[in-house]
Amino acid sequence: MTKTRTTRGAATTPVRTPKKEVQRGRGRPPKRLSETTPTKSNRTPKSARKARGDTKDHEDEPNSRAGAAGGDSKAVGSDDDQQERPAAKRRRTYAKRKHADNALDLDACIFFPNRLDAHEANSERFIPTADDQLAFEAVRAEAAAADSRITGIPQSQLDPSTPSTPSAVVSGVGYQVKKIRIGVYEIDSWYISPYPDEYSRHPLLYICEFCLKYMKSEYTYHRHCMKCALRHPPGDEIYRDGNISVFEVDGRKNKVYCQNLCLIGKMFLDTKTLYFDVEPFLFYILCEYDSSGYHFAGYYSKEKRCAQDYNLSCIMILPSKQREGYGKLLIEFSYLLSKKEGTPGSPEKPLSDFGLLSYRSYWRRAIYEILLAMHADVAAPAVSVNELSTQTGMTVDDIISTLQTDGMLQRLPGSTTSSSNNSSGYSIVVDIDRVSEYLDKAKQKNPRRINPSMLMWTPYLTKGPFGTINNTGDSEAPPANGVSNAASGAAEVPVDELSV
Repeated sequence: MTKTRTTRGAATTPVRTPKKEVQRGRGRPPKRLSETTPTKSNRTPKSARKARGDTKDHEDEPNSRAGAAGGDSKAVGSDDDQQERPAAKRRRTYAKRKHADNALDLDACIFFPNRLDAHEANSERFIPTADDQLAFEAVRAEAAAADSRITGIPQSQLDPSTPSTPSAVVSGVGYQVKKIRIGVYEIDSWYISPYPDEYSRHPLLYICEFCLKYMKSEYTYHRHCMKCALRHPPGDEIYRDGNISVFEVDGRKNKVYCQNLCLIGKMFLDTKTLYFDVEPFLFYILCEYDSSGYHFAGYYSKEKRCAQDYNLSCIMILPSKQREGYGKLLIEFSYLLSKKEGTPGSPEKPLSDFGLLSYRSYWRRAIYEILLAMHADVAAPAVSVNELSTQTGMTVDDIISTLQTDGMLQRLPGSTTSSSNNSSGYSIVVDIDRVSEYLDKAKQKNPRRINPSMLMWTPYLTKGPFGTINNTGDSEAPPANGVSNAASGAAEVPVDELSV
């Protein structure tokens, strides 16, 4: 690419343009300059322009060029020139208006293609008319009818003058999500869960089985599944046995995940009241593993610092995973952690009817296994309730309640509660045939068991002689009497002998 260099009174000579100038767009050859073109050499001096009263260089140059070329043009600063200037100004104003009209051409600028025409897309009118009011009322009536179909509430019980929210329902009945789709399962809900209003109105919610995010449409759900990076709960995997894994999730570190978990739990638990305050809790997520990831099956939660030594606050198994022994598996896992901590644990009271049945079944099986093993070992010494509590991780009250329910706790004749040999005057009477038959049925019905050797876990809190110590180094205040909770709990043992 060449660049022309021109000097006054000399021939033009081509000059090679540097490569950098060509790349920067400076390699264009300039227009050929004539002698009449104002340059530094032929331009009117500034002093001369001031003398004749002209101070605008850009208006002086055209007149100078015209005068030099034709000789019959108007003189600069004359009356005719002053009359022509407003006309040029009007031409410039007209050009600007025409450009603005072209920019706002509605035919060339459709805001919503295939939905609004040019007239409907016009936003110049802001005051609604009577036709607009009628259209609004028709759309609102259509929306109210849709809400009535979705929620199942008669339209007569809804106030059309207020937004469609649960507080607007006259009968006090709120919106309820009828079904949820999580993974490959579509599950009917049992109770009302406090999802946001825009989600509660939909009869079907789509929930990601990995991050537990809830969505309203199937399209959004499939798009999310394509982009979701999680393939397991956002916590530490502390147990794995075959295709069963348990993850520990801290409510403080993964707040949104735990809140979504509680919303799912509320759909199947009537007495659950924890939804959003999840920071004081630890969540243990039970998952089934396959080639696509860890699929959510159930969970239980417990408090990080509990004065009553509760090892479980809430437990929930998805209805699609029930009747597979996962509930008993999580209960057994909670007692395994209690034994690891060295403190007997118990579920949070009061228990629901179904919860009491599940726990009674597990307590009976755990106690029977120890009693049957001691009966097989002839050399085994008598066992006390305190020893049963140490081996099972259960509290003394739960063990005594189970024995009394089964009629295995009997009072010795002629004994008193304040005997000299520290005996409570009670003994455990075991029917070996009955115990063996029960354990055989339990193994056939629920073969899944927890393998303690597969646990990889460190307690969140450690019991010591001077109180509870956190793994991070934080410590609680010691008890007022200077004795730990474990030591004070073992002070009174109602039963200390076993009779078979």
